[in-house]
Amino acid sequence: MKKWVALFFFSLLATSCEKTVPENEIPDWLKTEISQDEQSIAASPKSFSAWGSWSRHKWNNDYYFEYTNLVSSSLYIPISFSGDTLYKSVTNPNIQYSKEKCCKKLVWKGPLFKGF
Repeated sequence: MKKWVALFFFSLLATSCEKTVPENEIPDWLKTEISQDEQSIAASPKSFSAWGSWSRHKWNNDYYFEYTNLVSSSLYIPISFSGDTLYKSVTNPNIQYSKEKCCKKLVWKGPLFKGF
């Protein structure tokens, strides 16, 4: 019986972990992007934006944000909390970023986005 109680308690903890980013940890530039996406969706519920999402990752002691869209074939461009992209560097650290990024959390997703 103790095993069942422990298993129940552990599963409750695992499912209650926060996987979304609190409002105060979202940079202003991203809040603007999300607001524009939401306006686009309000005007046209099946618009391109409705299939998108923003996620946050940690890399090199900084947060980076990625936009993913299920109907787009474009590659994601990691953008730092301050709004800088990794592609500004001549050495293109994006390869390192892809291997080492961690701690993915959902920031926002459109109503038609599937996954995460």
